[in-house]
Amino acid sequence: MIDDHVRIRSCRVDSYDLPLNPPWVTSRGQLSHRQGWLVFLATDGEVAGCGECAPMEQAGTESHAEAGQSLHRWAGRVAGMRLSKLWQLLDDEAISPAVRCALEGAVVDLAARRQRQPLAHLLNPAAPLDVAVNAAVGSADQGLVGRATRATRDGYKVLKIKVGVGPAEDEIGSLRACAERLAPGVTMRLDANGAWDMAAARVWMRELEGLPIDTVEEPLAGMDPDELRQLQQEVDWSLAADESLIPLIGISGPAGLPVRRVVIKPMVVGGVRPSLRLATQAGDCEVVVTTTLEAAPGRWLTAHLAAALDDGFAHGLDTGRWLSADVGPGPVIWRGRCRLADPDRLPSSG
Repeated sequence: MIDDHVRIRSCRVDSYDLPLNPPWVTSRGQLSHRQGWLVFLATDGEVAGCGECAPMEQAGTESHAEAGQSLHRWAGRVAGMRLSKLWQLLDDEAISPAVRCALEGAVVDLAARRQRQPLAHLLNPAAPLDVAVNAAVGSADQGLVGRATRATRDGYKVLKIKVGVGPAEDEIGSLRACAERLAPGVTMRLDANGAWDMAAARVWMRELEGLPIDTVEEPLAGMDPDELRQLQQEVDWSLAADESLIPLIGISGPAGLPVRRVVIKPMVVGGVRPSLRLATQAGDCEVVVTTTLEAAPGRWLTAHLAAALDDGFAHGLDTGRWLSADVGPGPVIWRGRCRLADPDRLPSSG
């Protein structure tokens, strides 16, 4: 994919700390800040590439401290290396996922800029430059109806809602109240983050009957493929593997995933190539690509990867609105669609 032998003149690493407003709440806790690093690769010409390292340990990456140490070691190795050599090393050596995603993101960004084409087309020449996006509307709490109403007015057709955070009775009541206000064709994408055992999940599935459900992500604690397969057979909508995806592939094999949909997060799985490989290993499963609350460069990478893998489902790209500040302009989200700009419109690389 990357056969560019241009020599890298420098590798710069800049840290960031961005507040979230409101905080990001899941069944696994609350996040009030997003911390990470931007990696800039520069050549002897005017072109530079940018990648982002945004570890999130609760999502399955290395820790913030581990990422920082590894990233700075790599930065010291890169100067003078050819781009194609770095690309090969990233596949040959064992690297933690967020660091790998940042370095690989910087390489593909630089290569796409040098070729003056959208990154999505570097990954897949037939990729669209416009993909559907779900609206992240937070938890199933008392404010859900208002947030969902605003999102649908803004043109979103799929609403991403965190569940398994508060009392089940309250959350189900909020979902029902929300469903009553939704226009025809709007669906709810629920993310339980592994909050339930099998018994609780079955209760939830029964309570959700009749509601406009797009999918339920990570319904079960643990990674028992037999329980997931049984639960999938009991519901009409797709269940999705997110955090459990890589372990499930290891347990079930490429053709045996027990759910109908997979959620791929480049920051968690290690960048572009691991994401593309996972999509292939998932076989006939539906594929959705999502961010992990990255700053603008990480969202750009994820958006272009979503376009390269797009099969019509709404992707999780509209998380920039949770940041009170950002490091640069992110992808344009309008009326529930993410529009990918040409290379001259991509965020500056320093």
